[in-house]
Formats: sequence, structure tokens, C-alpha cells
Amino acid sequence: MLRREKVMMKAVGALALSGALLAVAAPALARSGAPEAARAPGANLRILISVKDGGTQEARLTCRPAGGDHRSPRRACELLRQVDGEPGELDVHPQAVCTREYRPVSVVVTGKWRGRSVSFGRVYSNACLMKAAGGAVFTL
Repeated sequence: MLRREKVMMKAVGALALSGALLAVAAPALARSGAPEAARAPGANLRILISVKDGGTQEARLTCRPAGGDHRSPRRACELLRQVDGEPGELDVHPQAVCTREYRPVSVVVTGKWRGRSVSFGRVYSNACLMKAAGGAVFTL
């Protein structure tokens, strides 16, 4: 029973981290990109990735034209086009083999996709599962 309680406490901690990250970051990120989103015909997104007990990374991604300070803007835009700008629909590597390591990673994506607001947040059990889902979109 003790093992189960530890796992539950870790899960609660990861969810709390994600909720706090969304609550604090999403409004600020949405405000910071608002003027650019109005001018950009494609997309203007902020992607924030945070590892529990680790660091946080942030990148800006624009599409049409692909750019921003994201590591792979063209590939990320291509992947998002396939799911009409819905990061939660991404499943880039469904056959990925990942360990069962538990090191939660929170992903927050906010901004505009073709004039529509995007607000996405999810906690993945580890970085491998996050990258399997989001591919280049979640590779900062």
C-alpha cells in the first residue's frame, strides 16, 4: 500500500505543477503574443515545457511563414497543420518504445492558430512519452 501512496503523491504533484504552470503562464503568454497573432495569417504559439524538479524551456512558434525561436519551426508547423492546430491530437510516434520512468513533464501551448485561440496543457509521465506524442512540436 505504501508504494501505491507514493505513486499517487507523485501524480498529484505533477498535476499541481501543470495546473500552476497553466494558471501562471497561459495568461501572460497569451497577452505577449496577442498583437503578433492579429498580424500573423497562420499561427503564433508559445510552447512551455517544464520538468518536475528540473528546468523550464519556452519557445515561440509562428506558421505561415514558419519561424520564431523554435528549434524546428517548419516541421512543427507541418505537424500542427495535420491536426488543424490542436496539440492534443498529436500522436507523432505511436509505436515509440519508452521506459516506465516517472519524471513528469508538463507542456503548455497557448496562442492563435488561424485566428482561433489555442490553450493546451498536459502532463506526460516522462520526456520520451511527451516527444512520442508531440514530436518536433514539443522539441525545444
